[in-house]
Amino acid sequence: MNTQNIVKSFVAASTITEFAVVTLDTAGKVAVATDATSDLIVGIAQRGASAGDVVDVLVHGESRAIAGATLALTDTPRLAVTTAGAVKPGDTSGDYPVARFLPNVNQLGASSGEQVLVFFHGPIVPNA
Repeated sequence: MNTQNIVKSFVAASTITEFAVVTLDTAGKVAVATDATSDLIVGIAQRGASAGDVVDVLVHGESRAIAGATLALTDTPRLAVTTAGAVKPGDTSGDYPVARFLPNVNQLGASSGEQVLVFFHGPIVPNA
C-alpha cells in the first residue's frame, strides 16, 4: 500500500534546516521545533529555508527526519521532537508523539545527527 504524502507551503519565520520538524508561530509562519510538549508542530521541512522564504512542509506521510538521539529497533517507534527540530524516542511523560520510526533492512537504528525514515502524523495525545 502506498502512502499519499501531503505537503503544504508555509513562510519560514527563521532559518530552517532540511528535514527539521517545524512548528507554527503566532504569525502562522513555521520555525524549527524544539519543544516536545508543544501541540503546534505541523510537519517536517522538505528543504532548508531562510527567514521569509516559502518552504514545503510535509504535514502527513513518509519523510526523512534527523535523529536527535540514538534510535534503535528495540526502542519505542513513537517519536517526539527534541532540540533543533530533530526527533527522539517519544516515551517521556508530557511529550506529544509526532511520528513513527520506520526501520528497514538497511537501517535498523540511527545515531544522533543521522537521517531516518519516519511516518509523520502530527501531535496526538501527550504521554501520561
